Amino acid sequence: MAKVTPACLMLMVQGNVLALALMHWMTALKTAGVVGVLLVALSFSAKTKAISDNKYSMSGMVALVTTLVDFNMHPSNYSGETTEALMTGIAAGLLWLLVSFTPLGSTAKKAG
Repeated sequence: MAKVTPACLMLMVQGNVLALALMHWMTALKTAGVVGVLLVALSFSAKTKAISDNKYSMSGMVALVTTLVDFNMHPSNYSGETTEALMTGIAAGLLWLLVSFTPLGSTAKKAG
């Protein structure tokens, strides 16, 4: 959730943090919650075990799931129906990958 929420928030308000409202927080947290539940559910599948063991493929999985969930949660604030969802997915995947290279990412991997 910690990677999806900021990506969703910033793209909903197009980078203008002064425009953040409770509605934006609720939508971003709801989106991140659904993404989190789906990723946990997918982690129990034997077929996705290889994906979750590799930080690059997991980053791609986070990006894909975030894109699909974001597309279904709210309309795009950009031109094109899928633009915001795609950008949110890419941002969440990149944040996931970035964190995986930090000590926090290493700690999370050992715990899982």
